[in-house]
Amino acid sequence: MMQQPRPLQSGRAAAGAVAQRPIVGASGAAASASALPPPLLATATAAAAPSGVSSGAAAGAASASVLAAPPPPMRGGAPLGSRRGMATRRGAGAPRSSSMPARGGGAGGVPPSTAAAAAPPAAAPSSKAAASTATAAPGSGGGGSSSAKDGAGSPPSSPGAATRSGNGTAPKGPSSPVTFDKAMAAKINAARELARRLAEERGAATAAASARGTADGESMRAAEAASAEAAAAAAAQAAKADALVRALRRAESNRDSLTRLRAENEALRELLLEVAADKDAARARMEAVLSSLSDQTLVERAKATVGGGGAATAAGASAATAAAPTFATGTAAPTSAAKKATDATGAAASAAATAAATATAATAGEVETQLVAASAQVAESLSPSKAAVAPPPEALQSEDVAISLNQARAVLSAVQQAKEAAAGGVGGKEAAVKDAVKKMEQAAVKKEKEAGGGAAAAPSGASAAATAAVETLHAGEPAVKVKAPAPAAGTGAAAPVAQKKAAPAAAAAPAAPAAAAAAAAAAVIEVEVEVEEAVEEAAAAAPLPPVPEPTAAQLQERARAATAAGKLVFVWPPEGGLVGRPARIYYNRARGPLPPSNKLQMKVGFNKWEEIALFDMEPAQGLASGGGQDWWVLGVELPLETFRFDYVIMDAASGAVDNNGWKDYELPLADAPSEDEVMAARAEAYERFDQDRRKLIEEEEKRLWRQVESKALDAAAAARVEFRKRRDAELLAAARQVVADRRKADLFAALPAADSKAGVYAWCGGPPRAGARAFLAYNKIQGGQGGGLPHAGSGIRVHLGYDNWWNKISQAIDLSPLAPEDVAAKGLAAGGGAQWWGCWVDVPYSAAVLNFVFSDREQRMWDNNGQRDFHTKVAGAHSGEELVDMLYGAMKKDSAEADKEVEDRAALRAVRKVEAKGLTMRKRREVVHEFLYTVPLSPKSGQVVDVYYRPEATMLRGRPEIWLRASWNRGANNRGAPELRPLTARLLPCLPGGLGFYKASVPVPATAWGLDLSFSDSEAMGGGFLDDNGGLEYHVPVEASAKPRQMLKIVHVAVEMAPIAKVGGMGDVVTALGRAVQEQGHDVSVMLPKYDCINYDLVEDLVQEGTFSWGGTTVRVWRGGVEGLDTVFLEPENGMFWVGCIYGRNNDAQRFAFFCGAALQYLKNQAGPGGRGAADIIHCHDWQSAPVAYGDRGQAKTVFTIHNLSYGADLIGRAMQACQVATTVSPTYAREIAGHPSVAAHLNKLYGVLNGIDQDIWDPSEDPCLPLHYSADNVAAGKEAARKALRQKLGLVAADVPIVGCVTRLVAQKGIHLIKHAAWRTLERGGQFVLLGSAPDGRVQGEFNALRDQLARAYPDRAALIFTYDEPLSHLIYAGSDMFLVPSMFEPCGLTQMIAMRYGTIPVVRKTGGLVDTVYDVDHDEDRARLKGMDTNGFSFEGTDFAGMDYALNRALSVWYSDRALWQSLRRRAMTQDWSWNSPALDYVELYYKALKS
Repeated sequence: MMQQPRPLQSGRAAAGAVAQRPIVGASGAAASASALPPPLLATATAAAAPSGVSSGAAAGAASASVLAAPPPPMRGGAPLGSRRGMATRRGAGAPRSSSMPARGGGAGGVPPSTAAAAAPPAAAPSSKAAASTATAAPGSGGGGSSSAKDGAGSPPSSPGAATRSGNGTAPKGPSSPVTFDKAMAAKINAARELARRLAEERGAATAAASARGTADGESMRAAEAASAEAAAAAAAQAAKADALVRALRRAESNRDSLTRLRAENEALRELLLEVAADKDAARARMEAVLSSLSDQTLVERAKATVGGGGAATAAGASAATAAAPTFATGTAAPTSAAKKATDATGAAASAAATAAATATAATAGEVETQLVAASAQVAESLSPSKAAVAPPPEALQSEDVAISLNQARAVLSAVQQAKEAAAGGVGGKEAAVKDAVKKMEQAAVKKEKEAGGGAAAAPSGASAAATAAVETLHAGEPAVKVKAPAPAAGTGAAAPVAQKKAAPAAAAAPAAPAAAAAAAAAAVIEVEVEVEEAVEEAAAAAPLPPVPEPTAAQLQERARAATAAGKLVFVWPPEGGLVGRPARIYYNRARGPLPPSNKLQMKVGFNKWEEIALFDMEPAQGLASGGGQDWWVLGVELPLETFRFDYVIMDAASGAVDNNGWKDYELPLADAPSEDEVMAARAEAYERFDQDRRKLIEEEEKRLWRQVESKALDAAAAARVEFRKRRDAELLAAARQVVADRRKADLFAALPAADSKAGVYAWCGGPPRAGARAFLAYNKIQGGQGGGLPHAGSGIRVHLGYDNWWNKISQAIDLSPLAPEDVAAKGLAAGGGAQWWGCWVDVPYSAAVLNFVFSDREQRMWDNNGQRDFHTKVAGAHSGEELVDMLYGAMKKDSAEADKEVEDRAALRAVRKVEAKGLTMRKRREVVHEFLYTVPLSPKSGQVVDVYYRPEATMLRGRPEIWLRASWNRGANNRGAPELRPLTARLLPCLPGGLGFYKASVPVPATAWGLDLSFSDSEAMGGGFLDDNGGLEYHVPVEASAKPRQMLKIVHVAVEMAPIAKVGGMGDVVTALGRAVQEQGHDVSVMLPKYDCINYDLVEDLVQEGTFSWGGTTVRVWRGGVEGLDTVFLEPENGMFWVGCIYGRNNDAQRFAFFCGAALQYLKNQAGPGGRGAADIIHCHDWQSAPVAYGDRGQAKTVFTIHNLSYGADLIGRAMQACQVATTVSPTYAREIAGHPSVAAHLNKLYGVLNGIDQDIWDPSEDPCLPLHYSADNVAAGKEAARKALRQKLGLVAADVPIVGCVTRLVAQKGIHLIKHAAWRTLERGGQFVLLGSAPDGRVQGEFNALRDQLARAYPDRAALIFTYDEPLSHLIYAGSDMFLVPSMFEPCGLTQMIAMRYGTIPVVRKTGGLVDTVYDVDHDEDRARLKGMDTNGFSFEGTDFAGMDYALNRALSVWYSDRALWQSLRRRAMTQDWSWNSPALDYVELYYKALKS
């Protein structure tokens, strides 16, 4: 949300014009009309009275220019005289002269004809024929037939979308006609019509049975029973329909009651279901009757009467039959119109069958789940996961493998704990989820940059795999039915109904019976409406009787009569003009006030001078001249919608005017419609146009949302891939670390390993094998070798280890003496007094070398091979890599279930982030589409695009002419490309009377990737009224451009950056804004000092890349990554930033000035040869980096942001003067500082852009600090769990009372006197109070220490004041509190109130700064919230005294105690509002481009 804090820029409008503040992002023109009442059907106000036109007539025209509320629209069109809908079916523009008229501009530049340009946009079928199951509330601004559930292919509805009009508001007051929605009216009428046709079956059945002549009694009785049942059903349905109509008419007095209207619409849905079911039952009964008839001719005749093929065919046949007399009046109907009616009748059964097969649309949540599931397959196609070789069962059962596995797990756990500590204590799963998504986003940005050849490229579309998956996901949905663009008035018949047929039934998935019945009934209704419209169009297109040509005698007689009566004019035909046909006006110049002339002109005003045209008259042939006779004539064809025709006669040479004595001349009209009929027809035409427009937009939004879903699927798959990569790397690293400890490189070289040693030991049967049993023999008495254990009388024991005694001794086995036959059998030497002992040994599965020594059983005597131990290589030992794979496979199998959960959550988070951005874009488009859109809505390069603009919703309301200026590619350097030169075009009304939208066509060059639009009331685009969105213009993306989109290179120069160098909110803004803009494809980097107090563990790939000299010292340049942002650290060797802190030194201003000079020098170096390229935009933050804004920046443009004007005002003033664009952190704060001397002179460049919050950190659905994760769907349970945990942690008594929380710095700015008072007031009202914060001022801290003691004595177990920094506790307070207190004296933006609402906690705030822009009072800000497309969400107060604080807090407590339903609603409402950086980032990009063009 961005806004300038001032009236329009100087020179923006003509003198005396009152302009509005532009709103950046999408709604500049919309907001400009916020001070104007938004009449739904107001015509353009007439310009100044034309020369010679009477002031009375002009006044009448002006008074008639604003229409009263039209009557309820009629189904199928409103009658105009003897013809229905003629204003929109035939030439409704200016007349066509039959006597060589020379057309010229009328007074005020009003075009003589608007018919040629009156082409409505391409659209889908009218919503009055749509088969939706719910209808938007009348007057809500919602699209005519939008259903309550848009289905899987459409995006979730955004907050406030249903209430926006051109300026973001819902029309209220007398300017909005009170009439129930036409789509619902059409449904009700169709339902009643269906009920009536049930009764017709009775006649059909009786006729079928009677025609047989010899019908037996049983058949007659069956027919009579069927007809009686049909009649009863018809009566019941008609009664229900009538009752529903009455209920809707009663609801007209309360149009804001959405609940009531939805309930009634649900009743309508049930009615349609019952009608369809009864229709099916009646048809089945009739089939049974017909089957009893033997005469096939009678069968076919009866089937034709009933409708045979189904309800839809019956409906179409009845409508076509009813229309037949219209074409039997002597003049055949036009072939195209008749064919349209016939096609509609034949298509009815197919449409009904297709609708019946339509599957029930999935909810947005179900689609989200399906996307997450499908992302696993896409992830495999992008990067197959590493195959884990599962170790054999005997390996896992082996103790040595188990020990290695446990050690690997311990290593993995230690690594994870280290990461959690670096991430601020975030839990393991949550850290893994966020890390995966963050790495995915960083990888995507890197990929885009590489694709652009080093420069940032436009964000790419979705992958083919994701697109195919989304198409498969929506394969069961019905095909989109798009209506062909309606032609301009008088250009021919509309497209045939066949173009509107639904997709084949085979393309849709089967639906539930109830849904199928509803869809079939709705399809019948649609076809009926189309048939009726086709019949009406055919009737309207029928030729009118011609006007007979006058004879010479007739003209002479009329001239004599006029002269005798003292009249200067007469007309032909004598009875007056006939609309739709030519009329002739004769004027006697000789008897009038005009001088002799050879060129007379007639200025004509249609419909009270609403439209003006100038025609040349001709001397009348056949009438005598002289003797007071000089007759001139003009032949003109009267448009069908003409209800009044005024004119004056002018002498072209002298300029003299005959205006009938200031009364003007008026042509009598014989069969003209009344003014009310014309206005009603215009209203209906406007409604049809608007329904088609909304349908067109709805279908395009579905297409765009599928693109969002495809991108979300790609993001989810990429998040899975990143998680798998990270997890695989962690598991492999842990396994390799354990194996490396065992299998050192010198393991075999350092150990003198042998399978045996003569006379000492031997492995009988060959060397030991891994995982097998081996027999070890040992000679107790080794004779002359001097070894052995000859004195071990108790026995011999072997102590066995492996891999150089890894994990120390693993086995101690007693040996047994071997009998002589055993010695001989095992091939052992028996001479020399040898005494052989032996035992079986289980060789460890993973061992490479066995290490062993011998002792007696008391372990007093040892044989350790002369302190070298004994060593034997294991046969078939597994290599180090094999062991790594073994441990990796075991750990991966062990953690598979938990890893899948984390991976799914990472995919879900990625999906939601992409969808959140998609919703932000959709909301911005919704605002703009109320007054500006194009056809096609997503134009492609190389084609012609129609631009539609609604002046009445902008500052150009009532202007006589509307012009557009089209430029390309955001003002990029288009030199050498003549096709990209700006062009201007005049917009002409789409509808008669200048009602609604105006249209112009613009050819899009092949190299255009963006269309930039501005509008004015003059072709020169200056000096008058200008709607250019506050200098930002309106932007329409162009697809399939031959030229890649030029992205921006943006450098943030700041002294804070979260999380590495954060003191206040500036650090959060720098990081979050940089990431959000980078995700749009722009090249973003950050430059800050290299403090010695930074936690460099949070900086990725930090390297020194060079040095340069500045300010008498060497400056080292370091580069690394922080939160995915390319970050440059400047480290001067003079030690200015080796002081252990960011702020707090006496020379802060000097230190930061040095940094700014070094930053400018670095940017200059980068712009030169061998550098990384010049920056397009340098974004400076607050007074610390202000010198960069007014320093030598080369060609780069500067955007300067004021975070807090309380510091460094002089430096800020100089930066304001030098920068191209300035911003501050909220629109209200921009207005509050507008009078400051540093800012006041530069208001034309100051914009307020509301900050956002990092929703990755502040997310109750995945917050590790909460006992239960929750969203808006289970907010009650989640907050109750958090309340319980908070009370237990702080020692508060468990009770059903509200908790008021506050997390803040205890400084004067935060309203500390009000915080103290609120604590007492909360406890007095029975609540509990929790405060987390600390005071840098010892005196203030002492006051709060005393307050804590006082509260503890007065209200034990009811209050907790904690004076420390505790991040996890702050999360618990946000979630566990019911209300959150922010009584700041001033607050440039404020984040805590947004965080609180994210957690479903209702804010109680003082109205100041960003608090005004984010908190809308439940009792007082409903209108203000609606203007912003928001809902009320909290309680606020003005003033700084206790009474104001009490007023807001008491109201909040009272609602909690007395209206829990409202409180729950407030919680859900607050949680669903978007306070992310998605929208602010788009605002900043707009401002970057504006700065680039300055």
